[in-house]
Amino acid sequence: MYSVSLQSKLLSYYMIFIKKTIFIGLCTLLISSCNSNKTGDNSSNNTDTITIKGSDTEYEMVKALADEYMKLHPQITITVEGGGSNAGIDALINHQVDICNASHSMAKKEMSAAKENNITPNPIIFSVDAVAIITNYRLCIDSLSTEEISQLLSGKIKNWKELNGPNVPVTIYGRNKSSGTQDYIKEKFIKGNLKAYSVELKTNDEIVEHVKNDIGGIGYVGVGFLTDSTGKPNGKIWAMPIHIDNHRAYSPYEPEAVKNGDYVLTRPLYQYVKGIPGGAIEDFILFELTKKGQDIVNHFGFFPINDNQVQINRLKGL
Repeated sequence: MYSVSLQSKLLSYYMIFIKKTIFIGLCTLLISSCNSNKTGDNSSNNTDTITIKGSDTEYEMVKALADEYMKLHPQITITVEGGGSNAGIDALINHQVDICNASHSMAKKEMSAAKENNITPNPIIFSVDAVAIITNYRLCIDSLSTEEISQLLSGKIKNWKELNGPNVPVTIYGRNKSSGTQDYIKEKFIKGNLKAYSVELKTNDEIVEHVKNDIGGIGYVGVGFLTDSTGKPNGKIWAMPIHIDNHRAYSPYEPEAVKNGDYVLTRPLYQYVKGIPGGAIEDFILFELTKKGQDIVNHFGFFPINDNQVQINRLKGL
């Protein structure tokens, strides 16, 4: 049998061993917990794959931006899909994409739906678009006022002769309900239902082709769909200069008029992300805002963001 003294020493050693074991276990658990939390907070941002969906207006431009970024970062895969701004917003709300391309800001009901799904949509302005009102070259009307456009697109003016044009009926070619551009035009010009007076088409290119083949046609597309590979007008269609009342008419091809807002159909183009982006998502968006990225934007007939929009982005965490 052990002596009382030896028993006391063994008990003391045993208690020290137990305390050290518990301490090491707690430290291991704490470190594991911290690493787990860190991974969970940033798992959507530190990804090797970025999924983007939305605006058809933005599709080709964003695809080119993604391709260029992947050349610089071959470990990153970026998939880009169109389908329309509203389809992209739905996908973001339902946790199906990392980035939503949108040619209009999200509506209150869409923001509410996102909040219900524990998403805080964060809009980043990465480009500027001038929406062109297009007509056939043979129509021979050189400019329109905002009021005349409103009456044409709402169906009040039904024949071009009412505007001193040829005696041909007005046919309106527009986008379908998934389009952010349709929403934008309705907000700007139309109080009623555009669908009742228009031929709905899926893409901007289809609108251009229909108007090109119809002397009485009128439509609306992003000006980037009217330019060639050098960013100059491709000559296929007439992009209507627009004026307010009897003031000077401005063309969507005038960069300064677009930058200053003198051309009335100027809008920011958005990419919505979930909260403050990080990792590859943040890096890709920052690339789009570099000179190299903005040169690609310009190449596709769109316009770089201005100083005010740069400041807005900074307030959003970039």
